Amino acid sequence: MRLEPHDFRPADLVGGDPALDLVNTVTARDSEPRDWLDGYPALLDWAARSGAFAEADLSRLDVLRRESPAQAAAALARCKQLREALCDVLYASAGGRAPDASALDAIDRARLDASRAARLVSDRGRLRTQWSPQRSGLDLIAHVITAYAIDLLKDPRIDRLRVCDGRDCGWVFVDTSKNGRRRWCDMATCGNVAKARRFQQRHRDAE
Repeated sequence: MRLEPHDFRPADLVGGDPALDLVNTVTARDSEPRDWLDGYPALLDWAARSGAFAEADLSRLDVLRRESPAQAAAALARCKQLREALCDVLYASAGGRAPDASALDAIDRARLDASRAARLVSDRGRLRTQWSPQRSGLDLIAHVITAYAIDLLKDPRIDRLRVCDGRDCGWVFVDTSKNGRRRWCDMATCGNVAKARRFQQRHRDAE
């Protein structure tokens, strides 16, 4: 898989869940995969765009990665391991098959790691799970995304999980359309490209 620098944009967040959007930091999985997480700063950039993390926490992670580059690289590698395990499980779910046991084991290890770093806090009379840079360190992003992933995999939304039909894509998303027949991660990109290709093919066939 080739590393490729990338400036994340709102258009890159079409999965419908932060766990899916993390999986989608690899593009063109169906052809020549390119990994947009070419370093821990890229992971921070993606996390800031995701809206799933407090700005203060990400600022603290940026300080930690500058202080400990080797530890940041190791944390990035663990986050990518989680991403690829999630991809395997999600692709299997979308295809109606059982995921590899190794992928489930990797997610279970990530779940245990996240659980050890979590703490319960009271928020307006309700309990919720919280992660912080103080407890999770540079693994904070992976810990939070693991929680999102576990919730998603147990949620009825998983029945509407799709893999984009677009060429050079392979992104995953939750189909929120009324008829449940959405084929592309984003109509403005993969959908329009597919339409253009069909038009060109019809034009060639008519000649």
